[in-house]
Parts: sequence; C-alpha cells; structure tokens
Amino acid sequence: MLATKLIGRASLAGARGLHTARPLLFKATAPKALFGDEVPNPATVPQPPPNRLKGSYHWMNERAVSVISVPLLATAFLYGAHPINDMLLGIVLPVHAYMGFQQVLLDYFDHRRWPVISRLLKYALVGVTGLSMFGAWRINTTDVGLTTYFARLWNANKQKPASADN
Repeated sequence: MLATKLIGRASLAGARGLHTARPLLFKATAPKALFGDEVPNPATVPQPPPNRLKGSYHWMNERAVSVISVPLLATAFLYGAHPINDMLLGIVLPVHAYMGFQQVLLDYFDHRRWPVISRLLKYALVGVTGLSMFGAWRINTTDVGLTTYFARLWNANKQKPASADN
C-alpha cells in the first residue's frame, strides 16, 4: 500500500519529482561581476611562441629514462650489488624523479600565472636533484653502494636484535 502511494506520487509529479535542488539556487554569474567593467579578450593574453618539437622531445626523454630504469632495477634485483649498476641508478633515478616533479610544477605552477613561485620551485627542484645525485655518489663511493644500502633499509626491521646473553 505504501509502495503504491509512493509510485502514484512519483507518477503524478512527473519529472519534477526527480529534482533535488531549487532552480534559483545555481544562477549563472555574469562576467561583469567577476571582472568588473571589462571582460578580458582572449586574443590579448600573451602566448608562448609555437614550438612543436619541444613537447615531443620532452615526452621522448621521459619515456627513455623510464625504459632505461627497468633493466637497471631488474639487474639490481636479480644480480645484486654491482658498482656500475649502482652508479647508473644514482644518475637515472634522480633524473626520473626530476622529470616527474618538473611536470607537476609545469601543470600546477604555470610561469605566466605564478612567475616568482614557479622560478623558485624550479630552482629548488634543481637543487634537490643535485643533492640527491651527490648523496647517491657518496653512498656509492664511500659506503656500500645503492643496492646494498636499500637492501639494508628494506630488511632493517626483519633482522633479529642481538641477544643480551652473548
């Protein structure tokens, strides 16, 4: 009986019964309210000079670094620590991270909209990438190497603590 009443009400209401918001709740905002008296003309916004090769070279470089990292990581997992592989990992992994974070900065901090912040973040990214490459070089030359270093970090909690009885 209750279901019949609900179905009857829905059929009487027609399409109006499916609306969940009042029609006047979402009004279109006039451009004058957003920009004042003058609406900007899209033709006057400065555009970068067209360069059809810049994006394709960047995309190809990103793919190349990704493809190069696969055999390096596979060699580290299968073969173990090797100085040449560790040195290449110390170069390729920071470059791969640099390219990924560079795309984040390009997407979210456009240099035309955020000129100062964009430039500061780019310099910070270059600095952090340089420091990570220097750290990888130091681990490779004065310590055990990147592969052994990360293996020790991975297994740090799995090692049994030394007993006090000995």
